[in-house]
Amino acid sequence: MNGETMLRVANVGDEAAMESVRDALDRLDIAYEHVRSEPDDRFPQTAYFYVPDDSADDVERVLATLSQEHGFDAEVL
Repeated sequence: MNGETMLRVANVGDEAAMESVRDALDRLDIAYEHVRSEPDDRFPQTAYFYVPDDSADDVERVLATLSQEHGFDAEVL
């Protein structure tokens, strides 16, 4: 997608952990889109989101902190 980049968050252990990722993105007040999760029927999952290019640094900073708390492996691709 033009103007957007992919955020990958691996090791999402349950629905509460997924919600913590969404909450972190909401706090940044950015437009994001959950694209898919693999596998989609059980945990742990790897979740993929589109985030705005101009927010990539903020997303990486926030997800780095969240990753330490929850054991995620998150990166902006």
